[in-house]
Amino acid sequence: MKRILFLAFLATSVANYAQTLTKESIEKYTSSFTVENNQIKGSGKKVIKKMINSAQFITYGETHGSKQVSILTKAFMPLLKKGGFKHFAIEVGPNSGKKLTELSNETSKTVTNLNKFNSAYTVSKEGQTAVPIPFFDAISDAEFLQEARKNGMQLWGIDQEFYFSSFFLFDEMMKTIKNDSNYKQILQKKGAAMQIMYKHFLDEFAKKNEGAYALIRKEKAVINFFNSFSKENTIAQTIINDLKISWDIYIRWRDDSHVDRISYMRNNFLKHYNQALKTERQPKVFTKIGSLHASKILSNGAFDIGHLTQELAEKNNTESVTINTWVPFHQTKDGLENNFEKYKRSYRRYSLFTHLADKNQWVIVNLKQIRNDISKGKTTLPTHGDYHKLKKLISGYDYLFIAPTDVDTTPNRS
Repeated sequence: MKRILFLAFLATSVANYAQTLTKESIEKYTSSFTVENNQIKGSGKKVIKKMINSAQFITYGETHGSKQVSILTKAFMPLLKKGGFKHFAIEVGPNSGKKLTELSNETSKTVTNLNKFNSAYTVSKEGQTAVPIPFFDAISDAEFLQEARKNGMQLWGIDQEFYFSSFFLFDEMMKTIKNDSNYKQILQKKGAAMQIMYKHFLDEFAKKNEGAYALIRKEKAVINFFNSFSKENTIAQTIINDLKISWDIYIRWRDDSHVDRISYMRNNFLKHYNQALKTERQPKVFTKIGSLHASKILSNGAFDIGHLTQELAEKNNTESVTINTWVPFHQTKDGLENNFEKYKRSYRRYSLFTHLADKNQWVIVNLKQIRNDISKGKTTLPTHGDYHKLKKLISGYDYLFIAPTDVDTTPNRS
């Protein structure tokens, strides 16, 4: 009886001791920093250095197209090298990753090489701009890639091949047969395949069809081009296989192909990781990927890359860090845009955190510490409707990075 009374007293005491998470209490979990001349400065630098030194995996969940994120990624690279990171997983296809490696092998020419590549393969029609490799179209993207390679990073392309990557990948296939006697014949087949592909893409832009690849994959000209490459041509066959997988995912986007895409990404990550294990006991991997992909918990119906790296870390008795990024302010030609207001429906449940945004500096919120305090009964979440979004954020990520004012990126192409 005494034991029951004691446990009841203890439970009541813990409940009374726990403090509901508030705007004011969150501030003790925050730090800040700026990036100047590729140097991270401020109290947040200690947090970042500790994170890098302690983790085997860092999965950085970005906001796509942000110049501030690219600047920060560049500043991360020297710190990652010091922390023993040698591998950089990126949200592009395996063959696109190889192309980016080729374009950055001579690191000092990375920006110039990407400019030539983007200029050659970017197509603008019907008000649409089709780039060959996503997230590497801006000068700031080329600069962080250059810094990554300068600091010894090996690139892992883990995603499906991008919608418009076929244009340059067909040329990569042609390079494998440049000395063949039937090169000119196959080049003509490539031209016929490209012509019909352009037609379907233009029709898609004009909303005359619901998706180009459902039609492209059945086209005789495309099939004939693919069939021109022998089974012994492993480079060409790999590209063809990866394109077919990627096209199928795009075609079935209404039919739950998202989880097939995530499985493909996970498998590609593991393929690279297992290869690295042949020479390293515990390869350290930095991943830059969209924020939804970085979550440790079920995200958009899938257990994504952040969940995979957490699984690997638990197996290895190491640490996996996942980061979410918000970009609240964007300077446009018409003035300062507030994304918290623009996308109010998405952010209104996060009011405990949105007030932390600072136009002039990065803010880091240590979600892991908040999560630990909740598990220990020191802190509780609000019990109203915000609970669900807050729990998803705090359970899914270890840190929240809130960016300073962003600006438009400058395309790296003529």
